[in-house]
Amino acid sequence: MLRGKEEPTSRHVPGFESELTDGELASYNAAFAPIEREFRQIVKLKQQLERLARIRWEQADPKPFRVIETRDGKRWDACAILLDLQSLRGSQILLCRQPEGGEWAIIQRFENNGLYARSHGEAQILMTRNESPRELVAAYSERAEHTLRFMARNIVAKAQKVVWQEYPDDNPSQVVRAISQRCTLAVENPEALKETQSERQTVRQSRGIRM
Repeated sequence: MLRGKEEPTSRHVPGFESELTDGELASYNAAFAPIEREFRQIVKLKQQLERLARIRWEQADPKPFRVIETRDGKRWDACAILLDLQSLRGSQILLCRQPEGGEWAIIQRFENNGLYARSHGEAQILMTRNESPRELVAAYSERAEHTLRFMARNIVAKAQKVVWQEYPDDNPSQVVRAISQRCTLAVENPEALKETQSERQTVRQSRGIRM
């Protein structure tokens, strides 16, 4: 009994419907490895933004937990941690309120011993409003979503260089599409990406048999 020539093994990758061949998969893995840490940061930030979107700020009554002083000498009551950026920039995004007057602000607080804090101060005001915190948080979240999309495009560009320079003969356009779609879903539709990540990688192998 003679075995016919085996077809190339194919693989599925998260967020991409089409299968990749062995060569494409090797290219994909080599290009994704250098951006994986940044990709996970994007996923983590998106999760935090989704949490913010679920909070009913018009019903919430955030209580101050510390006092923040900005470079202009103003003192603010920090009422909520909106984003934890410790792993990314060594900082936190805080929802703050003036003790008197009712003005709200989004303030980025840096580590005391950090390089940025030593040069520019511990806290930087990003946005202020006199309305309820709901409008302010919504406006900041929209800006943060835009930043996430920029971050996703940036890491895709990094991966694209690896694909085209090191694997030019392994269908680089297909590999770049796979990486791009994964990064886009992480920002635009993380639930869809989560579903594909939970699926086991499948291996299909076709063999022709001649008697």
